Amino acid sequence: MFSLIKNMTIRKRIVFIFLTLSTFLILLFISVFAYFEIGNAQDTYKQLSRQTANGLAFMPALEEAVSSSDHDELQGIIDRVRLQAENPVVTVVTRDGEYIIHPDENHIGITEETEQFDQTLLYGSYVTESGEGALGPAIMTTAPIYEEVDANGGERIIGAVTVEYLEESINAIIVSKLTRLVVVASIGMILCVGGALFLARSIQEDTLGREPAVIAEMFREREAMLNAVKEGIIVIDDKQAISLINPSAEALLSSTMNLQQSIQLLGLPETLFSGKPSYDEEKVYQGKTFITNRIPLYENKQIVGAICSFRDKTDMKQLQETVMQIEGYADSLRAQTHEFKNKMYVLLGLIQLEQYEEALKVIQEETADKRQAFPMLKNIKDPGAQAILLGKIAKAAEKKISLVIEEASHLDKTKIAATDMAIMLGNLLDNAMDAVLESEEQRITVMVTDVGSDIVIDIEDTGQGMTKEQTGQIFTRGYSSKGENRGYGLFHVYETVKKYCGEMEVTSPADGGTVFSIYLPKGEVVKK
Repeated sequence: MFSLIKNMTIRKRIVFIFLTLSTFLILLFISVFAYFEIGNAQDTYKQLSRQTANGLAFMPALEEAVSSSDHDELQGIIDRVRLQAENPVVTVVTRDGEYIIHPDENHIGITEETEQFDQTLLYGSYVTESGEGALGPAIMTTAPIYEEVDANGGERIIGAVTVEYLEESINAIIVSKLTRLVVVASIGMILCVGGALFLARSIQEDTLGREPAVIAEMFREREAMLNAVKEGIIVIDDKQAISLINPSAEALLSSTMNLQQSIQLLGLPETLFSGKPSYDEEKVYQGKTFITNRIPLYENKQIVGAICSFRDKTDMKQLQETVMQIEGYADSLRAQTHEFKNKMYVLLGLIQLEQYEEALKVIQEETADKRQAFPMLKNIKDPGAQAILLGKIAKAAEKKISLVIEEASHLDKTKIAATDMAIMLGNLLDNAMDAVLESEEQRITVMVTDVGSDIVIDIEDTGQGMTKEQTGQIFTRGYSSKGENRGYGLFHVYETVKKYCGEMEVTSPADGGTVFSIYLPKGEVVKK
């Protein structure tokens, strides 16, 4: 039954439940009403029969009519009383048990042996009972009729009168009442079904015609999507109360500030009141720069809220720099490939012209530049680090910078992602190249080793060096001595090192230059 109801549409489900409950309640009410109505009717007609019988028995006119055997007078008295007492069946017998009034004229003048009148005629008892009456089962009361025999108040029983209410008539009255009740209940049931249909239609309008199971599935999908989205999402209603906030938004916003203050800083009230969307707008919040997108929410052409999606600019900047690093490596490799092809064409031409000495000289000159770097790259077996160093060697050569890899360098394949390796090595090498551009000796020395329990990366340049104040601030987000919209590279390097539970140091010797050192555990410990 439960599975059957669950598979119904919302309209059928509501109608079925309302119809079932209303039917059950109506049947229960009718049964209880019938039970009490039958009991009340029995009591009512017993009391009515008793009162009518007593009233007739004490009527002097009835006593005289029985004494004188005046049948017509007796019948007239009884007819008048019947009209006032819901038309009961009345019988009258004499002291000897002879019927003088009976609904069936064939019984008049007949004496029947029955126990119905025994207690009344012999002892003067008033008897009220349910039993077989003159015309069938009935509720009846038998009362004695007395005649005064002397002036001292002496009386004697001269007959008995019986007032009967047929059970058939009583049941007909009860059925009539129940019929009216059933009609009213049926109207009520129709109204219940109509109300159920109206309620179902109203619910479907509120749910855009979707069934509860579909809504539940959509809700689960929405929760999963909101939890999976890296961007922060906040929704407010028309009263500026937060109606939705995903975990990313809670993580991006500092817990030290009230969320209501946060939505003010993100500009949601502005969008709510103006109704104008805003895209890629920067908002500064507690030292963080967010890229925000805001749009108003409409219902029936009325603004009912606003939604804001935002992301830390640092993450976007990091992604941008990573892409730029990869693009730089690709450009360097393409340049090397192009240069190598040109040199191969030169060698091919010299050999075809049989200028073997010139060809040998070109080969010697080409290998001289790479004699120091490329053998060392053989010891760098990590693909990410090897590709980055190879690209930076080519870039340094273009800028006439000497990039030397120490002979003791060695690095096996690591668990570090290539993009993270690009952030760490690439940014440090780019900064080193910028530092030595204006120096007399343009030299960068790289030392990479995994001997021991840590991976150690040292990058030393021959630039001007840094002051103590600069070394204390270079890892701060947005800090740069190169101008605005800079200062994210070293911050990203520092964050990536922390991601792998590592440490980073920077020193600037007195004789000039700067040394950046990175220490990364060899284990797979990565902070999420």
